[in-house]
Amino acid sequence: MQKRIVIGLAATAALMASVMGCEKSEPAAEGAAPQTQEQAPAAAAAGVESDVVAMPPPPKDTDTVAQVGDATLTYGALNKQVDEMIEASKKLYGQDIPSEQLPQAKQLFRRQMTQQFIVENVLAQAAKAAGVTVDDAFRAEKTKELEARQGQKLEDLLKSFPLGEEKARAMLENQFLEQKLLETKVFPTVKVSDEEIQAELDKVAAQTKLVSDEMAGYAKQLADGSATFEDLVKANSLVKSATTFPADQLPQMFPDKAAQEALASVKEGGVTGVLDIPGAKAIFKVVKRTPAKPADEAAAKAKAEDLRARLLKGEDFAKLAQENSDCPSGQRGGDLPPFSKGEMVKPFEDAAFSQKIGEIGPVVKTDFGYHIIKVTARDEKAGTTTASHILIDARAKPASVELLPLIKQAPMPIDAKTLRDQLTEQRKREAAMNFFNEQKRALKVSCPLFPELGAAPEQPKAPAAQQPLPV
Repeated sequence: MQKRIVIGLAATAALMASVMGCEKSEPAAEGAAPQTQEQAPAAAAAGVESDVVAMPPPPKDTDTVAQVGDATLTYGALNKQVDEMIEASKKLYGQDIPSEQLPQAKQLFRRQMTQQFIVENVLAQAAKAAGVTVDDAFRAEKTKELEARQGQKLEDLLKSFPLGEEKARAMLENQFLEQKLLETKVFPTVKVSDEEIQAELDKVAAQTKLVSDEMAGYAKQLADGSATFEDLVKANSLVKSATTFPADQLPQMFPDKAAQEALASVKEGGVTGVLDIPGAKAIFKVVKRTPAKPADEAAAKAKAEDLRARLLKGEDFAKLAQENSDCPSGQRGGDLPPFSKGEMVKPFEDAAFSQKIGEIGPVVKTDFGYHIIKVTARDEKAGTTTASHILIDARAKPASVELLPLIKQAPMPIDAKTLRDQLTEQRKREAAMNFFNEQKRALKVSCPLFPELGAAPEQPKAPAAQQPLPV
């Protein structure tokens, strides 16, 4: 909750992005699409026997969506906000939300707007009851923090807000009030003792030793030959398969100098000792080292021309693709799904849309290398072409190393100050949520449209070592 209060201006744009990128919803059952408010059928005629349950009539604009104390959100007001969101998303992305996705998008916006109404009014009424207000000094302090986090001046942030500068200023002022309320009435109750910090540090040390002892045992088994590396990986490792890394990226993947030196020195087929990596301890087997391969366009072109000649003599396209193509489609005999213009790089597209169906076209060069293309189908109405191809990659390849890890999760090293900061922030979030839920219960928040948003869980009993937060 505290994260939402810090700055919520980006949340609306993020929701719009999720809506614009959402996929069609699957039907609830075969042949039956989910009902929405826009699709609610008229009630069944009275007195007619039927197994179909009549849907209630659509709500009126004056009907209540949510009630927070003396603040009411009506369907009319909510739907006006939703319409504004729809229009803002169009301006932001330059396109309408697809019609088949519009009911789902509207319901997403309704829920977000309702949740925002409840949060803002619960905390605003709590602030009023506590006599909390925002003064110029607090506003200036929080504006400075906001600009530092976002790397932009406040005026620029407000102007870029999808719903307009006026609404952005109103939302930001609400958030300043929420921050002031929490910082004056809630966060001062949060305490982290020295004893708690030491207990956590001791716990981290004990967990680290446990993992270290376990990994040392695996190293001993490898050394005396009582277990194979692969068997230990299968039985104990968090990761069960090998991964290939570009050799020049190993320093970024493994920042510890000892780990870098160990990985560089182990020969193909050998294993390292126990290495410290972020959040884990590991032993690695170097499965394979592949040296760098310089770009060789002449050799790639010659190979492509030779394969084309063999195809023209009648050899099987799918077989040669499986054996020679550097494209993943080679595993499928070179087959590509239907594609439209604009989906492929230009030289490939030009060849594919100009070749006759069934012919083996001339070798085509792209940034990926050299292609042999065979068009297998064309749909003029849909504007698509279907083809198979063989790619001979002409690009340079960096050196790489394939590693199989025997890896166990371990606590990250942490100092007392960092741990104190983390525990304090965690407890602030918990305290803010507990305070919010207490206020919801006191105000008897209701939300007929989204009942879960109006519900507030019961206050959990505080541990014996802690006192419950005052309301």
